[in-house]
Amino acid sequence: MTRLRLTVSATALAALTAVSAQAQTTIRYAEYGPDRGVRAEAIKYFAEQIAERSNGSITLDITWGGALVSGRDVMRSVESGFVDAGTFVPSWEPNMLHLYEVGDLPMGSADPWVAMRAMYDTATTNEALINEFAEHNAVYLMQFNTGPVQLICREPIDEVSDFEGKRIRAVGPYIEAFTSLGAEIVSFPAIEVYQALDSGLMDCSQVYWSNVTAYRLHEVASHLVQMDFGQMLGLVGVMNLGLWEDLSAEEQQLMREVGRDTTDFLANALMSLGDEVKAQMEAGIDGHMVSVATPPAEVMEVVTSRADDLTAHWLEATAAKGLAGQDVLDQFLAAQTDLAAVRDANGYPWN
Repeated sequence: MTRLRLTVSATALAALTAVSAQAQTTIRYAEYGPDRGVRAEAIKYFAEQIAERSNGSITLDITWGGALVSGRDVMRSVESGFVDAGTFVPSWEPNMLHLYEVGDLPMGSADPWVAMRAMYDTATTNEALINEFAEHNAVYLMQFNTGPVQLICREPIDEVSDFEGKRIRAVGPYIEAFTSLGAEIVSFPAIEVYQALDSGLMDCSQVYWSNVTAYRLHEVASHLVQMDFGQMLGLVGVMNLGLWEDLSAEEQQLMREVGRDTTDFLANALMSLGDEVKAQMEAGIDGHMVSVATPPAEVMEVVTSRADDLTAHWLEATAAKGLAGQDVLDQFLAAQTDLAAVRDANGYPWN
């Protein structure tokens, strides 16, 4: 009798162990940026919250600095299943996520939380956007943001003519904005910007408070032009659709909740960062000081005049491809209006 009970118990234990092993999901996440800065903190927050709220049944294995795949190749790698999830910048591969690039247009709210949550809400409910991700065997996971667009340069920018011939790294719709000022656009991966500025291969780079010090650009460029122009919301955490569908409905809901909370976490961090980084650079970081100056009014007149044109061009391009650009834009803007009202009535989620 005793032997039989022991045999049954051992069998049951083996079965329970097998079930437990099957229930464990490890998501291999590819991040092209370094393990520092506010986006890195947001990704680590996502990983911590997923593990905690799932009682350890879902975990993230994060690879930093493009060590597993380059930032440009993340979507293809997620699509093929080479990696399970990762951070993707659609503007690096134009038209791969054409509808989602609505977030890169220099329009709408300047409030990071309003803009980010509006993008999150739209991407998780708009059928056209959901299908656009699904076409690449992917699902939208969480929203990132650069914060307002700035420009860091080796030399000061004092007037419109100073842009003439400047070699500027720009992405997305901002390429046209800087081109209209007479700049020459150059292309370098984010991890090569430091060396390119240091060697003089580029004169300026489009940056954000969130990555100036993360990439240590203050060491190789001593002039920051505070443009506060637009936000790059075309910056997304994606996950392989097959792996997503293997999760239970409860696990998918958990992932959605943590993705939303990570969006709020990053918005809070970005809103606290601008004044902090600006003060640090002006005071000097490890002996490197950066002057911060607002651009001349005529510069911003040229740049902002491009905003409506860029939106119109985007709508024309999506319509030409048979995509629901106007519907996505309308929902995105309506969500911003609703969220601004929520903020005005109740404050931010973290208050």
